[in-house]
Amino acid sequence: MLLSVALAAPAARRAAQDSGLRRRTSGRPPRRPRAAGAVRPEIQALRALAVALVVVYHLWPSAVPGGFVGVDVFFAISGFLITSMLLREIERDGTVRLADFWARRARRILPAALATLLFCAAATAILVPLYYREGFLVDLRASTAYVQNWHLSAIETDYFAAESTASPVQHFWSLSVEEQFYGLWPVLLALALLATRRRSLRLRRSSVGAVMTALTLVSLGWALVKTAGDPVAAYFLTPTRAWEFGAGGLLALAPDVERWPALRVALSWLGIAAIALAAFAYTDETPFPGSAALLPVLGGLAVIRAGCPGCRGAPSPVLGLRPVQFLGDISYSVYLWHWPLIVLAPFALSGEVHTQTRIGVLMLTILFAWLSKRWIEDPLRRAPFLVSPRWTLAGSACATCVVFALIAAALGRVEAQIAEAGRASDRVLAARPTCFGAASRDPRRPCRNPRLRLMVVPTPIEAAKRRNAPCELRVGRPSVCEFGVPASRATRTIALIGDSHASHWRAAVDPIARGKRWRGLSMTHSGCPFSKATKALPQPALSQCLAWNGDVLRFLRRHPEVKTVFVSEVSGGKGFLPSRGRDPYATAVAGYAAAWRGLPGSVEQVFVIRDTPKADAGTASCVQEALRRRRPAGSACALSRREALDADPAAVAAARTRAARVHGVDMTRFLCDARRCFPVVGGALVYKDEHHITTVFAETLGSYLQRAVDRVLVRAGARAVPSASVR
Repeated sequence: MLLSVALAAPAARRAAQDSGLRRRTSGRPPRRPRAAGAVRPEIQALRALAVALVVVYHLWPSAVPGGFVGVDVFFAISGFLITSMLLREIERDGTVRLADFWARRARRILPAALATLLFCAAATAILVPLYYREGFLVDLRASTAYVQNWHLSAIETDYFAAESTASPVQHFWSLSVEEQFYGLWPVLLALALLATRRRSLRLRRSSVGAVMTALTLVSLGWALVKTAGDPVAAYFLTPTRAWEFGAGGLLALAPDVERWPALRVALSWLGIAAIALAAFAYTDETPFPGSAALLPVLGGLAVIRAGCPGCRGAPSPVLGLRPVQFLGDISYSVYLWHWPLIVLAPFALSGEVHTQTRIGVLMLTILFAWLSKRWIEDPLRRAPFLVSPRWTLAGSACATCVVFALIAAALGRVEAQIAEAGRASDRVLAARPTCFGAASRDPRRPCRNPRLRLMVVPTPIEAAKRRNAPCELRVGRPSVCEFGVPASRATRTIALIGDSHASHWRAAVDPIARGKRWRGLSMTHSGCPFSKATKALPQPALSQCLAWNGDVLRFLRRHPEVKTVFVSEVSGGKGFLPSRGRDPYATAVAGYAAAWRGLPGSVEQVFVIRDTPKADAGTASCVQEALRRRRPAGSACALSRREALDADPAAVAAARTRAARVHGVDMTRFLCDARRCFPVVGGALVYKDEHHITTVFAETLGSYLQRAVDRVLVRAGARAVPSASVR
């Protein structure tokens, strides 16, 4: 984000729009164009404002709920400054020297960035628990290559989500966007010049402007479409952010307004007001970076175009304050250091971050930023041995390779530890220990195995890598994957329906299906409940969810051989759009009941499995640490039942329904006692993340799920099926 800050003071100069032309302001002598070495105080102040918004947003989100717009202000600054520099070079030399340009950027950007990456790598190895280490190192690798934005988009990381722990270099996504801009933008301008190499300078300048305008408009259009359709990807991707740089570049081509001082004063205030409005009016729910990003971008450009007018009523005295200019001067380093310190503080202090800690992080950020500027950035930017572009680029490549090698070595060590943990888990599973998993909480046959007291299978670091229960995918609508036994051998066909929380029950239903010779059809859609109520989802997820619900009903009508349906959904009831005067929870209850009523008559039984309790963000790390210290993880990391077990609207709907075919099934007693819920049960790890259970633990629930189903059927007066032959 703040690579525009990396344009050092010598680069932050006013572009001479028409060299040699002098303008007059009313009653004043002719004014010379700014010298190439003159710092623009309004841009320094704009940098200070932008970085302050970002830092405060990350430390105290409620204070500036839209502080993330500082990113967009910096993108606009980058576009203006880089394009101004390139236009000056075009007017002076008639060309763009790409090697010189990239060498200048490397001297200014890479030293501090690589120092930050090395610090984060060392801190990850020393402070961060093993559970988080692999993810942090993968992010470090992507950040070193300046592809962090594409990496986060690929793994669908929500910038605003607080569910998972962000890495200390997640903020490099915006630096990656800027690096990609620095790599591509001058090449495009050079190609435009090449296409008009025999034309006049004026025509060549016009061709450059035409290319910039076209790219900016295309990117803006794509950002509007992508933000509406895929907001997570839109937030990170370079094509959806390029228009912000392009807008700054177009400003570099626009005429000056120095002859109209009143207009400059108005522009300066309006620009500051626009940025402030976005910072305080926007929230995490604001679709971004679509049309909403126009406000901070245009606000930043207005301040740049206004300059720092000396007229009465202008904000120039405030913009020129020494603390403001100092913060603007170190803003690149402030951005580099603030996020790693925020993320690493809880690991270093072994606890939650309170107000005093946040203030300490802010003070350390300023100190680290000043030291970085004073002893790393400035000396290397001015180093005589780096004057040659060839030496600069070669040195940059070597330094980057060293950082890559160190990260790769650390990542290789973690991957070896994960592989060894996996082999140890496989040995335990092959031995089939007694009382393993859910068997340790069997109320009919109390069971205890002391050898499982300190065991955790799989370990948290390998849990997410373990394969889900086998399922053969069939192409069609809805997508269906088959488990249990093949259709040719099946005595009955069942279906498992719901969101991803239905998917994690497949490992428990599968041994029942195999033991009973049932053919199972899994029809699940992540984030989408099987319900007549509407989940508050962004597009196109909302349309896809509604279509999936319809597809499931049509599939069941076409396949009357499906006699039994298992359903499960994420509990909590939040996120449903209220209907008919109901609150979201009541709407969820009614929506589930309506969906089951809509099932075709060929479905004889509907088993509603109550959702499992949820872990929290620190549970997996706690379990991993308990393993290291040889403590019983189940009790050491137990969760409060009241906090872990959300009210489940699907279970409530099943209890209230009068439909004879709908039955509720509750397996909570195998995960919780009267006060606590356990992340490890009978040596089996319960959670693969904060709210999905592991395949290993789910498999141990199979026979007990069968028992619960039989008990429900007996109570309902139906014929109970024999227990499946599962362990």
